[in-house]
Amino acid sequence: MHPMRIAVAGAGLIGRAHIDVIRASAHARLAAIVDPAPQAATLAARAGVPVFASLQALLADADKPDGVILATPSPLHLEHALACIDAGIPVLVEKPVTATVAEGEQLLRSAERAGARVLVGHHRAHSPIMAKAREVVDSGVLGRLVAVSGSATFFKPDHYFADAPWRRESGGGGPILINMIHEVHNLRMLCGEIVAVQALAS
Repeated sequence: MHPMRIAVAGAGLIGRAHIDVIRASAHARLAAIVDPAPQAATLAARAGVPVFASLQALLADADKPDGVILATPSPLHLEHALACIDAGIPVLVEKPVTATVAEGEQLLRSAERAGARVLVGHHRAHSPIMAKAREVVDSGVLGRLVAVSGSATFFKPDHYFADAPWRRESGGGGPILINMIHEVHNLRMLCGEIVAVQALAS
């Protein structure tokens, strides 16, 4: 079986992590990097792959990849995911999948209509620790689950926001959709689907 040729769109913090994993894998090969920033060209040259300034340019190229990882700013996820679906290319969309529920529903409808392969980058879904935790909860050995209390604190250095100002803007997701979404996903994996939400904002 030939290694899967994966293009990474977005060569920022998370995109570079995906690039490193692909390059280290025996089952995948980095096909291209998509990013208009000058440092992306340097990264692509070092990896020996082509660089494209836009996703549209990649998808218009005759040598299409087998899949695309979207690690672009979250306000671009819907547009980019729809472009991959239209091109018939499987896509992993980094979280948050979209900036709003309406956009997420639009993406879901488009993916279902096209029979597209779309995966959201919730890496904890594949964690053996989470799988074991779910097994313990389901076994009943702890008793009946009636309440869960959770707390998470993250240190984010100044450059995390300076390098990508969209991270602190509500349209870009903000800390809830970019960071706390992991804890929400953990709760869904351990406890089941959410039926109601109450929240306060400062």
